[in-house]
Amino acid sequence: MSRYFALPVLGLCIAGLTLSGCASSSGLTGDSGDFPPTFERRISEIPFTDESGRAHELPLLGGFNVPRPQLADIDADGDFDLFVQEFTGEVMFFENTGEPGAPSFEWRSDQFAGLDVGEWFRLLDLDGDGDMDILAEERFSYVRYFRNEGSAQEARFVAAVDTLRDATGTPIFADRQNIPFLADIDCDNLLDLFIGRVDGTITRYESVGMDDNNVPQFRFVTDRFEDIEIVGENVSVHGANTMSFGDIDNDGDNDLLWGDFFEAGLLLIRNQGSCGSPSLRGEPQNWPLNNPIETSGYNAPVMVDFDADGDLDVFMGVLGGAFNANSTTIDNFYYFEQVAEGQFEKRAERFIYAVDLGSETIVKAADLDADGDLDLLVGNKIQPDNNKISRVYHYENTGSPTSPAFVMRGPVE
Repeated sequence: MSRYFALPVLGLCIAGLTLSGCASSSGLTGDSGDFPPTFERRISEIPFTDESGRAHELPLLGGFNVPRPQLADIDADGDFDLFVQEFTGEVMFFENTGEPGAPSFEWRSDQFAGLDVGEWFRLLDLDGDGDMDILAEERFSYVRYFRNEGSAQEARFVAAVDTLRDATGTPIFADRQNIPFLADIDCDNLLDLFIGRVDGTITRYESVGMDDNNVPQFRFVTDRFEDIEIVGENVSVHGANTMSFGDIDNDGDNDLLWGDFFEAGLLLIRNQGSCGSPSLRGEPQNWPLNNPIETSGYNAPVMVDFDADGDLDVFMGVLGGAFNANSTTIDNFYYFEQVAEGQFEKRAERFIYAVDLGSETIVKAADLDADGDLDLLVGNKIQPDNNKISRVYHYENTGSPTSPAFVMRGPVE
């Protein structure tokens, strides 16, 4: 992930503020005599191209470091919009302005609806009224409920309760480093709430409907759902975890994908029972079965039919676990398409393609080729593929002083 620091050259405004407009009203707001000036963030106004000639879709987004993705149709237009949590309390919102089969994501906000979601969030229809509600962390390790009091087309979230309680009135506790999930595991038309624990087990709650204040209530079922207990592959330790339920093998019941701090890949636990009588007691399998993924660990999956072809695809954010988290500071937002039953092809390691050269990058601008416009030098703190070095990269301005366009020319040797 690239985090851009301020430049001594105001005209560059590399953090997403317009470069050509920094001296005009398009980059500053208010009267020309106002001080201090205010800036407007712009993600895609200045074109950037990588060494292969591929254009960055959202070049000045800043990249990702620990993306926690979710997809949901927040505006009821028939396609998936994208939500990514990168920082505590904040959810980035990307509107899908395309259509099924031809998505196109536009950045809209760094803090969706102005909500503070703590360390995690889940979007789904909790009250059965046809629009998306939100469960999120209430500091520290409790569960907050945001009810959508708008519509399926225009969401308007209200903090309905800051501490979700079970049917006995006991607060529901969710370790804040873990990301819970909700799914109807037993096909009784009631949502189940699953909370991963740091000992590798799963706590299950089942919905018992809404209380008098239209807040969802859950009944405690077990602290050892299906006797699942995940430990590290090479060491007998437990850690932070996240999960996603979905019918990944298209046999009519919900299976489980599990990501763990001490697991370099994803684990699939198949449901070998039925929709009404689930059984997830088989051995976890490394996923995808045809070509298991390995990253730095703590992978956050989400299953959706992204391409609208009738089967589930998988998105995965790499949060970085026990296997050199610095190695995934660039390639950390995966998309896997299910191309045949049980067969997945990796389509992207950087699903949102932004300029990203690693952690804590610093930018300097200078006319390196004496052609009258500013070129860029970008240095990172640590090179993702070599923890012992950092690098400086050269972007040539192939545009003009007032209409810049940058092309990556590679590392400075």
